[in-house]
Amino acid sequence: MTTYKFLITFLILVTSIYGCGYKSRSDMLGHIDTITISKINNQSQEYGIDEDLTKALKQEFSRHWGEGLDSLFTATIKDYELIRISFDQSNRPEQYRLIISLSFVFEDLKRNKVVRNESNYEKFYDFYVVEGRSKPPETLTEAKQNLIKETAEDIVSSIVEEW
Repeated sequence: MTTYKFLITFLILVTSIYGCGYKSRSDMLGHIDTITISKINNQSQEYGIDEDLTKALKQEFSRHWGEGLDSLFTATIKDYELIRISFDQSNRPEQYRLIISLSFVFEDLKRNKVVRNESNYEKFYDFYVVEGRSKPPETLTEAKQNLIKETAEDIVSSIVEEW
């Protein structure tokens, strides 16, 4: 009788998980085995951010597809800015926000179809430069790398998976 209850519970759990509206894009893009990631166009004033983001995107996409001509990812960095968001009693910055704005297109070249066309994507990353806050301090270089990493992860997961 215990095995029967376990089996019923397991079936209910499996049915509820698959019935929750989650749809893997990998099912929709299962015919795609490879991707070409074009060098990112940089319209911002931040030198080198295009190369760093291209590298991060290649690394993140490589978890799903190899390099090739089944699909194409192109992007343009529109803006990159650093904003002071909090100050100490002497009016020295304690916390900053990095913001990257870009547009990108993901194309299925096998079916000649645009899968994702994002014209106003924006990602931000907040960081402290002083001790004793909710997060440890970071340098601008570390924060920039974290922003780039999170941006690549976010973009790739939004293409590969969809709720």
